[in-house]
Amino acid sequence: MQVATVTLFRYKFRGRLQAFANMGRFLMKPFRADGLRFSKLMGSGIDFGLIPDFSTYVHLGLWETDAHATAFSQTDVYRHLNQGTEQTGTLYLQPRQSHGLWDGQNPFQANPVSSSLPSVSPVAVLTRATIRPRALADFWRHVPQARQRLRDQKDNLLFGIGVGEVPFMQQCTISVWRDATAVDQYAYRQSGHKEIVRLTRQRHWYSEELFARFTVLRATGALFSNVEKQRFSADV
Repeated sequence: MQVATVTLFRYKFRGRLQAFANMGRFLMKPFRADGLRFSKLMGSGIDFGLIPDFSTYVHLGLWETDAHATAFSQTDVYRHLNQGTEQTGTLYLQPRQSHGLWDGQNPFQANPVSSSLPSVSPVAVLTRATIRPRALADFWRHVPQARQRLRDQKDNLLFGIGVGEVPFMQQCTISVWRDATAVDQYAYRQSGHKEIVRLTRQRHWYSEELFARFTVLRATGALFSNVEKQRFSADV
């Protein structure tokens, strides 16, 4: 069973220079680990915006098994990334739906069992895109509108962050929702979000994009304590 991990590293002030250097090293030479099939280290933006947040980075990994995913926190690579942090947390996710491409591939294989899990379980959503250079100004002009739509969902949104591999051009949003109903309500019934989706198609903002949903298997660390609390209540 494939398992994806989203690990958030939040650094103390004195650790931020090393964290920034880690990004450069990773882009030049991505690290390897047993069972790791797909990996991205991404920086974040303040409030989903253009201003970089040098305190916070996210590692996304796709692992062959849950055991490989769990073992990552015991590797030298993880210990190196963890140096200088003040908080960390990891989401363990099972792919349930995915379409589109990331670097020319769709790395997430949906699991039929995961797709049929109860709708009360927390759901993680990942959207990523490479923005065409000619569309950059138009895309970023609409980000404040999309950001406000997310804020309006505060009762259903357990976690959200905007990250990216390359500033401005390669963007990714990771969010965790109370349940599948909350995701569907936002994606298909929220008029503001539907308008943004329409514009992406009409104006051809993206040269490549991917959308994926995941079941939250578990969450560790104080950064994701509300996610784990919701997951536990759904299991009871």
